[in-house]
Amino acid sequence: MKIKVDLSHSLKDASYDILIDSNISIGEILKSAGIRKRVSIVTCKTVNDLYGNSIGNALKSAEIEPFFILLPDGESAKSIKYLSYVYDELIKNRFERSDYIIAFGGGVIGDIAGYASASYLRGVNFIQIPTTLLSDVDSSVGGKTGIDHPAGKNLIGAFYQPKIVIIDVDFLNSLDNRELINGFAEVIKYGAVLDRDLFLYLENNLDKIMSKDKQSLMHIIESSCLIKADIVNKDEREGGVRSVLNFGHSLGHAIETLYNYKTIKHGEAISIGMVFASKLSKELNLCSSETVNRLERLIENSGLPTEIPKFSPEEYINAMKLDKKVEDESIKFVLINNIGNFKFEKLDFAFIRKFLENII
Repeated sequence: MKIKVDLSHSLKDASYDILIDSNISIGEILKSAGIRKRVSIVTCKTVNDLYGNSIGNALKSAEIEPFFILLPDGESAKSIKYLSYVYDELIKNRFERSDYIIAFGGGVIGDIAGYASASYLRGVNFIQIPTTLLSDVDSSVGGKTGIDHPAGKNLIGAFYQPKIVIIDVDFLNSLDNRELINGFAEVIKYGAVLDRDLFLYLENNLDKIMSKDKQSLMHIIESSCLIKADIVNKDEREGGVRSVLNFGHSLGHAIETLYNYKTIKHGEAISIGMVFASKLSKELNLCSSETVNRLERLIENSGLPTEIPKFSPEEYINAMKLDKKVEDESIKFVLINNIGNFKFEKLDFAFIRKFLENII
């Protein structure tokens, strides 16, 4: 499948395709896209061990010269330290503006490689080749790039669109179960607030998805990318409707920050955040108990957590105050009306603090 992210209304050359298939000839696709020069492949140790030789050989066979920049696994790579290392390697290899950076890995790699692309030489060409379900359905599409700061997640970054996104479902064969459900959380998010039919599909096909049935994975990836592409087409820079994609993320990012980006994965934190947001919605009479229970049941059945970690309400509030949706003493929260429908609500931190006190 080919999905168009159409940003022609914003910048003439900003639109790009998302290619979704299996057994993709990556070298030939890049060559047919007009890439004739060097590429820098930014990746992590695990992905390099699994696929480094094969992608390197594929590019060489297409007469494209690759050099690799290896980063550590995990969220720790999204730091100023490793961003500086990427710059050092690009400079050492005399990387030019007409060359390409390829993000080859999960969401962390896409974020840091994308931000390096946005900032090095004031912008170089950038390609996303995601290798996890999380990056397939979320972080590789839409142009959000950045790194973390000790004070909070994604505090340093830029909107910078790739030239193409290449999603090969075969890369998911190497994922362990925890990493698979880490990405599945973002798929649940799309269904919960934007697509009732997708949510129903997830409920009815959970066993197939968890066993990595290829057609089921293709379906949820295609559905998720169609939803996200449509949202990004309407609101590239999160000035309006794109904020719906933050469902579960206000508390979720706070949880990640409080754990110092260790122990808990992004999708696990977001799952807890979605359950919290649904309970907030019920408290405000925006949704029924049935909606809360249905969402919580799907999250639990997939193996994701739902219980809020035992940090204090004040710790949660302080972490949430670093959220980009904060204005004065309130935050723009994404809430749920019923499965497939959402509502934005500006909530005072005093109200959120009291609600946290009652449920922790």
